[in-house]
Amino acid sequence: MASSVLKGDWKHSRVHPKEGHQASPESSLTWCLTHLRPESPRGEQQSRPGNSREIDKRAKVSQWRALVAIRTQHIKGDQAGIARFRGHGGLRPLLNLLQHPDSSRKTLDLALSILANCCTEPETRLEVRRLQGIDIVVDIMKRNVALESVQNRAARALGNLAMDPESSELIHSAGGVPLLLLCVSLSSAPSSPTASPPSDSCPKLECAQSAARALLYLSDTPSNRLSLITQGTLSALAPLLTPEYPHGLRRAALRALHELTRGCGVECSREVSRSGVLAQLGVMTSGESGKPFEELALKTLANLCSQGCLRPLVGSLGVIQKFTEEVKRDPLKSGVFFKALCLCCKEAVNRAKVKESGGLEVLINFLSSHQSHPLSKLAVLACVDFVFDESAMEQLQELGLVPILVSLLVKLTRGEEQAVEKVDGSLSSNMSPSELRPSSCLESFDFPAPEGFKREQGSSSFLSLRSWLLSEGLISSEGDLLDASGVDSDWGSPQFPPASSSQTSSPNPYSSPSLKSSSSVSVLPKKPAQSSSPVSSSSGSVADPPPSSAVPPQTPTISTSAPSAPQTPISPTKFSSPQKRRKAQSSASLTQVILESPPSAPRPAAYHHPYHPEPWTTESPILLLLSRFSHASDPSATLVSSGVVSGLLYYLTQHQDPSSRCFRMLYRLSCNPNCLQALVRTGSVALIC
Repeated sequence: MASSVLKGDWKHSRVHPKEGHQASPESSLTWCLTHLRPESPRGEQQSRPGNSREIDKRAKVSQWRALVAIRTQHIKGDQAGIARFRGHGGLRPLLNLLQHPDSSRKTLDLALSILANCCTEPETRLEVRRLQGIDIVVDIMKRNVALESVQNRAARALGNLAMDPESSELIHSAGGVPLLLLCVSLSSAPSSPTASPPSDSCPKLECAQSAARALLYLSDTPSNRLSLITQGTLSALAPLLTPEYPHGLRRAALRALHELTRGCGVECSREVSRSGVLAQLGVMTSGESGKPFEELALKTLANLCSQGCLRPLVGSLGVIQKFTEEVKRDPLKSGVFFKALCLCCKEAVNRAKVKESGGLEVLINFLSSHQSHPLSKLAVLACVDFVFDESAMEQLQELGLVPILVSLLVKLTRGEEQAVEKVDGSLSSNMSPSELRPSSCLESFDFPAPEGFKREQGSSSFLSLRSWLLSEGLISSEGDLLDASGVDSDWGSPQFPPASSSQTSSPNPYSSPSLKSSSSVSVLPKKPAQSSSPVSSSSGSVADPPPSSAVPPQTPTISTSAPSAPQTPISPTKFSSPQKRRKAQSSASLTQVILESPPSAPRPAAYHHPYHPEPWTTESPILLLLSRFSHASDPSATLVSSGVVSGLLYYLTQHQDPSSRCFRMLYRLSCNPNCLQALVRTGSVALIC
């Protein structure tokens, strides 16, 4: 993206051609490059020592004429002139001139303007990077902090260079970010109420606009965005959104904020809460600032929905209706809005707004038309959030959710899930794969943190009340309510890393299925992969924990049952072969840990949904919704059909580890008298038998 060309800066310095038709020397690029040297040739100084002052003066005049000619003739118009300048080796003398300590402000201004224009070409950016030009520009900014014109053009040069990821990393490592933030902060100081509004030509505001544009390109990776946020970039840009600033500066600041909030994390959510930028974004989404501002502000708010602590505040701005409208207009090009709409279903205070805005119809239409889209998983999880809303479940049933869920279950069983995601990954525009993939943003702000990561105490009703108070503006932050209730005000991380505990672990519901919990577990040290010693249980099953759960041999036997006289459990070896008995006896000689409740040792990653007590697997949201529909008094109209029953049976017979929830659902349907006629009429009885 080419930078805007400065107009009118050097008109007074243009060299007019001499009288007649004789061409001026400035028209020759070779002549211009020869006179770009920061000082006159030494031979000329030695031959005329008495005229050194006159020679230096003439050299500076020639140097200035060369710079003006390069700026106004040789690199102006298209990329061909820039490529010609680079091909003739013009970048090295230009950088040498910038590096010279005796260069005047006007010389630095013009040379930096030439460099910034040249850096609109990719090959030139590569050459400048090879010549260590980034360090030179950053050093100029350090030496000329008080010169706004120099800071402006240096910031514009860094912004053009930062369009390449390699240059962006070098600017970060060279210390360019604090200097750019200084340019932004110079113009963000509050003005007096009687002061006149700043004009577009104010040098400070032009410098701030160039710096904001550079920060936009420096936000190209998650690590760079985190670095910028921790250095206070978001708080520095937020004041520039107010209407008192020029249109160009506000747009540059908003674009930088939109890029900074991509994949909004913990630090980003904290800075958003402290800066008060949500209020300005809400005003922009109302349309008062124009359509371009409204669309960009809406996308920024959609980015912020990745954090549960911000979603109630975003919903209170009235943007959920706008999310719905954008998805209805073009679902495939509105991936960021659809993701935000699904995430807004996590909190009760926003679910009512999703229903009122027609969000349920949007979810079903997307699932029916784009089952292979990566965001279809997120749409199913959004439906799960309405599982205890009777009216919403009836509406979803009427819209045809059941056949869609069965179709998804069959595709998942066949193993088509990964293949279709690769095919349809290009359907979502302007979204990276990491942004499409749900992560720990699925944590609801209405529920407490996973065990082992709680920074605060409170029931789900307390947390839901907190969400409502935030959305209504009755409290300004989480700390207000926590301080009043005597709870630790350090509300901590709204987003939690994967845990490894017996109850909750990784918050990613799409992690690999974990081991099924059993009523009793036996752990054998040093041999976790082998079958453990027999344990008495009602189901007769034995679970083998992973190696990480093994305990040292010195650990004594542990039992959670009530204290009583020692009892020897009945060994299954009584009914086994001699070879099996010998194996069991050798295993029994080892130290055992017998637990009648789930062990507290670390276990594989397993997410436990608040509505789903079983380990959360890929098909769990589908089965949870189907099971919820099967609890109706008469589910025959939707669940008892040859297509639905055959799909459920296909899952039970073909899946490697089918969930017991599907068995219970079929049993529930077969025991319901209202389903008997439908079972016989559709031939489902024959399918089950």
